[in-house]
Amino acid sequence: MRFLISLVTAYLIGSIPWSFIFTKIFSGKDIRKEGTKNVGTTNAWKIAGPVAGVLSFTGDSTKGVLAILIGFLLGIGKSWWPLLALVAIIGHSWSIWLKGKGGVGVAAAVGSFVVLFPLESAAFGILAGTLWLTFGKGIMFVLSFLWPFVILIGYLRGTMDLLGTILTIILVAWLFIKGWENLKNAFQEVKEPLKDNFVRRKIWRYMGLLFPALAYPLWGPVVFRYIIVIAGLIALSLELIRKYSKSINEFLKKIFKPVGKSEEAHKISGTSYFLMGSAIAGLFPVPYSLISIVMLALGDSWAVLVGKKWGKHQWLKGKSLEGSLACFSISFASGAVYMNLIGLPISYMSLIVGALSATVVEGFGNWLNDNLTMAPIAAFFMWFVNI
Repeated sequence: MRFLISLVTAYLIGSIPWSFIFTKIFSGKDIRKEGTKNVGTTNAWKIAGPVAGVLSFTGDSTKGVLAILIGFLLGIGKSWWPLLALVAIIGHSWSIWLKGKGGVGVAAAVGSFVVLFPLESAAFGILAGTLWLTFGKGIMFVLSFLWPFVILIGYLRGTMDLLGTILTIILVAWLFIKGWENLKNAFQEVKEPLKDNFVRRKIWRYMGLLFPALAYPLWGPVVFRYIIVIAGLIALSLELIRKYSKSINEFLKKIFKPVGKSEEAHKISGTSYFLMGSAIAGLFPVPYSLISIVMLALGDSWAVLVGKKWGKHQWLKGKSLEGSLACFSISFASGAVYMNLIGLPISYMSLIVGALSATVVEGFGNWLNDNLTMAPIAAFFMWFVNI
């Protein structure tokens, strides 16, 4: 009986059409007949403005949370929480108040994942924010491929048992099926930013996250250190070969043209500096080496992306206060989430010092080459504070 009550309550909570309500309040329009005709946050934003969009997202994202909370209060085990979230999403998609009409339920799923996979969702949120800043459009297509990793990492870490994981996979499958047309449209949108060399370079740079996110969890600190140092030595060797061999330099230019800068044709590339800096940082103890590489990959990008979009207050040549604040914030946040994910906590004071030193180095990047120095200096100061 308690389980049945939980399911019915989850559906009723999910069926509340917040996007329809707030769109009606702020614009007087019927969301089912305007824009994409989807009863969701994005369409509400487009039709009725940002306030309606934010309120719609807030209401929709709490649907899964409230459904799970009701289940928890009624004593329903955690393994069944994804099912309650799914029923709330189904209620959103087939609302009794809108005669079976509704949206996909992405916002409700986001709220559900925050409860089901807290740390994993925090990492997902950081990546989502990074990709949103990078692409600017078509982001739903890109983000759709991150969901499986959240579930996989959550299962491997023991956040969710096998039954809960299976039910979560079904939940995500429902989102793919229900939102397939939206995904196809998002795919068309995402192809435009990928034509931009700047966007391609950023995506290439994010691959550096594979060192701390994949190499270390799979093979441990010793193999991680070997991999990162060898990668740095290979980068150094290729740069030396490029310098003395014109033919090889031309060959490498063609290979890396999609992600290279024209001014790097006859000087050390940013990617090589990144790998060499990461290799130096890799010589410091874990987790300082790992966290510093995360700070380099994300902090440097956020400084540039936020600075380009919203930077208005310049504090150094080419460096905005907004960009530097973004660099510090994401360096600290990503370091905090990562250290908890890998189970190797350090003091938050060390994280603050590391994020601050990374931000300062990024600010003076025109003189220090932040790709080379950002990770080693951040690793050094985090290590030094803990001596």
